[in-house]
Amino acid sequence: MTGATLLAVAAVGLLLARTRIQAGRLERVAYAEHELRGAVTALALIGARAGGDREAMAVQLDRLCAGLADLRAARGGQRPGGGRASVDVARFAEALVAPWRPLGTSRRGAAGPRIVADRGRLAQALGNLVANAAEHGAGPAELRTRRMGDSVRLEVRNRRGAERPPAPGRGRGRGLAIADRAARELGGRLDVRVEGEEVVAALDLPAESP
Repeated sequence: MTGATLLAVAAVGLLLARTRIQAGRLERVAYAEHELRGAVTALALIGARAGGDREAMAVQLDRLCAGLADLRAARGGQRPGGGRASVDVARFAEALVAPWRPLGTSRRGAAGPRIVADRGRLAQALGNLVANAAEHGAGPAELRTRRMGDSVRLEVRNRRGAERPPAPGRGRGRGLAIADRAARELGGRLDVRVEGEEVVAALDLPAESP
């Protein structure tokens, strides 16, 4: 190859690399915007009720802060790690379901299970599952919380809508992709499956040690 050809090949390679980096950043921005929109929607629903709900607002503010951290990271910075704290899962879930109660969403499960988690990431993981069920499923959604050995399971159930649940990361499945990533960052996992006429999204997280 001539020097000019080598230079042209190198320039094309650099352009492609920059394009891939830019595409990756744009996707991360889209994910962050999804989270900000979700948290703001929930806050608006809470504020529409007389007196609001302070605990529910606190949970959504946690999610909003996590989304802002993601947005800063998407713009080229490092995403700061959130602080971990002991979380009463039943109380947290009750607060997270609050904005969606007018649509028939409910919570079931005994009090008691606790985990040590970043509240913002927990709000992302669980908030997306509840919002997906409330907005895209058929009929009322139910959030169940229970202890299972060394883990705590948070399970969102409702009837299937007109479409099968989308694969995480594709189109409307962006919320599931965010929930999956947040679950892994919390040291747990997300499992989405269809059981007959129901869609079940189960979040398994390590329980707090005694």
